[in-house]
Amino acid sequence: MEIFMMQNSQIKEKELRLRLFSVDILKELKNIYTYKELSNFFNIQESLICRYVNGRTIPSERQALEIVTRIKNKEFLYNFFIRKIRVYEDDFIDVSNLLFYPNLLRTFLELYLIKLNKVNDITKVVGIASNGIPFATIVASILEKPLIISKKHKDSTQIQYIEENIRESNGVISTIYLRGDYISKKDKILIVDDVIRSGKTLLSLYNLIGKANASVVGALIIATNTDIWKDKFANKDMNLMVLFKV
Repeated sequence: MEIFMMQNSQIKEKELRLRLFSVDILKELKNIYTYKELSNFFNIQESLICRYVNGRTIPSERQALEIVTRIKNKEFLYNFFIRKIRVYEDDFIDVSNLLFYPNLLRTFLELYLIKLNKVNDITKVVGIASNGIPFATIVASILEKPLIISKKHKDSTQIQYIEENIRESNGVISTIYLRGDYISKKDKILIVDDVIRSGKTLLSLYNLIGKANASVVGALIIATNTDIWKDKFANKDMNLMVLFKV
């Protein structure tokens, strides 16, 4: 009896999470679309969507499932997000606006992570400071794996670090660091970053993880506007996935 009650409680909690998640989705979409457009997209009355968005009520489990299923469309989400990416005249790729829609972004990333080779083998996620951290955090949360941050400085002289140099385009040498006590030879790593251009930083991080005798399963990059980085990874045994070419 006690086991049955526990299972029933878990089912109700899962249902409630789904219903609340569908409301979060609607709230994010309302920042872009009108109630009429959302009504046509989901085939739900405008007045009802308004009540959901304003918190007066929440969808039933069935309607919540329909909302979430409707939004789990890779083409729709791709088109939604690519319009939020901006490339400036100085070649800076700004993907920060994607973070304004965390639930939609999480849903989109889930669709890609499902198809990532050896995704079940991943033990840790490595993000690159600083702009890549929010995206790496979301991916680590989806995979339910620990997140390690690679930085261009040491936080303390008392902590063991492994390091790797990066030769910048102007001839300057910079260094990236990874905590040695956070990674071991048993780890299979997924690297996550916001943007890739030359590929130098990603390649250096790949080599850095190799110094720890860990292996890189793959890399997930949000956006790029070039292909010059591809040759650097042509012979690497890793699945490198770039979501947006802008």
